[in-house]
Amino acid sequence: MKYFLIILVFLVGCSSVGTFHYTVPKGKHRSTNILREVHNHTLRYSFTTDSTWIWDKPDKQGWSKVTGMSWNSNKKNSVRIVYLRLSDSVGVLGYYYYVNGVSPQDNPTQKGILDTISIGQSYYGKLGWDNGFYFIEMNNKYHSMYVGDVIPTFYFRWLQNPYIGGTYVIDHDWDMITTIR
Repeated sequence: MKYFLIILVFLVGCSSVGTFHYTVPKGKHRSTNILREVHNHTLRYSFTTDSTWIWDKPDKQGWSKVTGMSWNSNKKNSVRIVYLRLSDSVGVLGYYYYVNGVSPQDNPTQKGILDTISIGQSYYGKLGWDNGFYFIEMNNKYHSMYVGDVIPTFYFRWLQNPYIGGTYVIDHDWDMITTIR
C-alpha cells in the first residue's frame, strides 16, 4: 500500500502543462511517457506533423491516438484526437469519444474525421467536457456530442499519450512534440 501511495503521489504531482516529446518506438504500440494529471475539464494543445507521420496503410488498421484526456479510465470516459492512414499518401486527423464505457467502435456517432493532415503543418485547439458535452476544436474545426453528466463523482483527469491503434505497428519511430496549456 505504501508503494501505491508513493506512485500515486508521483503521478498526480506531474504537471500536464508544458511541452512534451513523445516517441512510439518502432514495432511498439505505446509511448514510454508517464501519465500526467490534467487539472481542468478542458485542455489546450498544439502539435506539428513531420515525416514520422507517414507510413504505408496497414491491412488491419485502427485509429492511432495523438492526444486527449480521460476521466479515471481511458476506456470508460475519454476524448481523443486520433490519426488514421486512408491510403499510402493520405492521412486524416479525427476525434473519438468513449462514453460510459461504450467504445466508438460500437457506436459510430462517437467518432469522425476533422481534417486531412499536411506534413509540416501545426494543429492546435482544445478538447474536453463542458456543460454536458464532449468537444474537440482543431484549427477552427469543431465537434461536440451531448453526453450528459458522465463524469464520475470521484475522478482523476489524465492526459492521453500517443498510441499506435489497431493490431499493427509501424516500421519506424513515431515522434511528436505536443504542447499542453
